[in-house]
Amino acid sequence: MKEFLICDTHNDFLTELAPSEFATYAKRCKRSGVESICASYWSTQRRAKHIEAELAERAGILREKTNFLLHIEDLWWVENEEGLKNLLRHKPFSCSLTWNDKNALASGSAAVGGLSEWGKACVKALMDAGVVVDVAHLNRQSFFEVAKLVGKNVYCSHAGFYGVRRHKRNLTDKQIDMIVKSNGFVGLFFFDKCLKKRTKGDETTFGVADIVESLCYFTSRWGFDNIGIGTDFFGIENPPERLADYADFHNLADALFLRGFSLQQVNKIFCENFWAFVKRINLEKA
Repeated sequence: MKEFLICDTHNDFLTELAPSEFATYAKRCKRSGVESICASYWSTQRRAKHIEAELAERAGILREKTNFLLHIEDLWWVENEEGLKNLLRHKPFSCSLTWNDKNALASGSAAVGGLSEWGKACVKALMDAGVVVDVAHLNRQSFFEVAKLVGKNVYCSHAGFYGVRRHKRNLTDKQIDMIVKSNGFVGLFFFDKCLKKRTKGDETTFGVADIVESLCYFTSRWGFDNIGIGTDFFGIENPPERLADYADFHNLADALFLRGFSLQQVNKIFCENFWAFVKRINLEKA
C-alpha cells in the first residue's frame, strides 16, 4: 500500500485533546504520512479571561512537541490594540476572524453584515505581521471585504462548495473564482452537513465517494493548483466512512484514481499545493 504525504489545513486537536496527548497524537499522524497540520485553537466557547493562559500553554507545547502550525479560530476576544498585541505574541501561522456568528471584527456565515473598522484594522495588522488571514466561516459580505484587503493568495482553510450542496457555510462559485484568481488556496473539509450525501432507499450514507464528488467539482472547473484538504478532524462528529483518520487516506487516493486522477494530481491535493501556497506567501514577505 502506497503511503501519501498529507498536509491538513484544519484540525481541532489543539482544542479537543489534552496537552499531554499532543506528542503521542503527532507521532501517530506522522506514521500515517502527515507532513503538516494547521492545528486550530477554537476560542468561540472559551471564556475571555482563560484564553490567554490556555492559548499560551497549548501553543507552547505544540511548538515544543510537534512541527505543526498554529491556527487561531475566531478572534472575538481581540477587542483592542492590547488584545491584538497579545495575539501576535503567539506567532500564529493563520487566524480566522470569526466562527459562525458576528463579533466585533466581522460576520460569520450565520450572521449578517460585513467587516467593522476594527476588523479592517486587524486584517491589516495580521498581514503586516506575516499572519495568514483565513476567510473560513465568513459570510459572503465579510468574505469579499477581507479578500479585497488581502489581494493575493486568498486562503480558506476548510470549506465545502455551494455548487455541490447549498449551505451558507460553503463557498459559492464566485468566491472560489476570487480565491483561484488570487492564486490562493482552499482546503476541502469533511463536514457531512456541507457535503453531498448519497441516499439509497431509506438509508443515507456519507463516505469517501462524497469527498471525491466535491474534489471532482472543484478540479473540473478550477484545475488542480489551488485545492487541498482541511479535514476538520476533532471538529466534526460524523467523519466520512473509510476516511476517519489519516491512516485512511489511501482509500481516498484509490477512489480518486478510479475517477481518473493521476498520482501527480493526488499528491498536489494531499500535500503539494499547500506547500506551494506557503512558498508563495513567504516570497511575498521577503
